[in-house]
Amino acid sequence: MPDDDFHMNKLILSRLNIAALVLSFLLIASSVSAQTDAVDDYIKAEMQKRRIPGLALAVVKEGKVVKAKGYGVANLEHDIPVTPQTVFAIASLDKQLTATAVMMLVEEGKIGLDDHIARYFETPPDTWKNIKVRHLLTHTAGLQDDFVERVNGRIFERYTNKQLFENAKKLPVDFLPGEKFQYSDQGFFLLQLIVEKASGLPYRKFLSERICKPLEMTATYYLDQHEIIKNRATAYELDPDGRFRPERWRLIEFDLYNDVGSTVLDFARWDAALYTEKLLKKPSLDQMWMPAKLNNGSTVCFNSLFRSNYSYGFAWVLGDFRGHRIIMHTGFTGTCIFRLPDDKTTVIVFTNLTGPSGSGPEGLALGVAGMYVPEVFWLAMKEKPDPDPQITRKLKDELLRFAKGQPDSSLYTSAFHLIVRAGAPAFQSHLKRLGVLESLTFLDEESREGKRLLYYRAGYENGRLFLRITLNKEGLIERLQGDRV
Repeated sequence: MPDDDFHMNKLILSRLNIAALVLSFLLIASSVSAQTDAVDDYIKAEMQKRRIPGLALAVVKEGKVVKAKGYGVANLEHDIPVTPQTVFAIASLDKQLTATAVMMLVEEGKIGLDDHIARYFETPPDTWKNIKVRHLLTHTAGLQDDFVERVNGRIFERYTNKQLFENAKKLPVDFLPGEKFQYSDQGFFLLQLIVEKASGLPYRKFLSERICKPLEMTATYYLDQHEIIKNRATAYELDPDGRFRPERWRLIEFDLYNDVGSTVLDFARWDAALYTEKLLKKPSLDQMWMPAKLNNGSTVCFNSLFRSNYSYGFAWVLGDFRGHRIIMHTGFTGTCIFRLPDDKTTVIVFTNLTGPSGSGPEGLALGVAGMYVPEVFWLAMKEKPDPDPQITRKLKDELLRFAKGQPDSSLYTSAFHLIVRAGAPAFQSHLKRLGVLESLTFLDEESREGKRLLYYRAGYENGRLFLRITLNKEGLIERLQGDRV
């Protein structure tokens, strides 16, 4: 072959390779753009259905933020748009920060997980004598949830640590430590006081110096009502007539308890740190993400009607979805961090509409996660032939009964029926927002340890609800997961 022809062919091949690379890049960019558009379309549509004023979203893959965006408004009065820099009240998401502070001090030998908490307080009540630090971390201490003092049923505008502590001491415990799970804000308030005692630092300073500064979480604050905090979102709830009003807890001031604000970008930094040993060694992190055990050796189950498939570790809700491990937590104010650690994928959703008002941040996070990890994508599950139409009919009838606040106790195990009975009023309120039940579609079935896991999509007038039902060997419902995706 003449040299000129050889060089010409080489040049042509080189240009073809470049063209192929450019085409490949364009296809990848187009795919990412299409995915981004799908996420945007999904979030905007769901915000409209759920009446969420504002929402910030961050998606983290392999420790890197691949999407960060704000939607809607942070303040309805001034029409201020949400951005990834908007500061939201995170409510119970601060529990994982508290638990991390405790575990840092455990690693330093200043706190023991099996220490009796009475050793950290000068005047503990006798009712606390058998409570250990690990009981507080796992909500198994028997302490009540709400512990703020009231006068004639009215809460105060400001509480000091001393006021909260003295009121906590007056309250009875509901059961012996380790007997069962009962979610308790009171327990995590006591943990914050224990951090102060063991470290010699005010809790706020410990959080700032030992956690936030090393991770460059520069937009994470205590939400002091007397300070100007740039980019702070207003938290809202819906009143019984469906009108927005500022969420009352955000107008109350606490020294410690449940009063942190942050951004989705700061929580993306937090998530990235959980794949490293910047704050805690791997054995400590693994321990935090291990389901807690009760005195009888059984695994803790989250005592919420729709999260009974989940367990609890040290300030993290633990579960799985179709074989994918989930580590997550939500906040009352409409916030959620949803981690799929084995897939190195995290979705962070902060809204300014409370969870009880219908924001459903965990369902939104799961919906977005499915666009990046298709195996957990509820929305992609297709209808399958129903292997047991009789069970489907029973479930549909039960959903109709739930809408009237009248669940059928005969369908559940005795243990789960207690959770159903306690959660029925909240579920009825949730179904009221969804409207009329229009359809119930069978999606899939799995078998685990002789139990059946059935997947359904419930179509409602104003949205959809995805259900995973666990039936025991006798055909009774022993677990229920419900996601408004």
